[in-house]
Amino acid sequence: MKVLTDLISKIKSVQKPSNKSCHFCLRKTNDMRTYKNERNLKVKVCPLCVEYAERRAFRK
Repeated sequence: MKVLTDLISKIKSVQKPSNKSCHFCLRKTNDMRTYKNERNLKVKVCPLCVEYAERRAFRK
């Protein structure tokens, strides 16, 4: 029984990917940054696409 409870606690502690995907590449990661597009809508961007978002003048 102890082994089963340890296993369940390990499963619960694993980080789940966020349900939001990157605006540009559609990847799902936990480390998303929020930007505003030209229409002032909030957009989630992954770390790989941050440079592209800043080049396109998205506001933080």
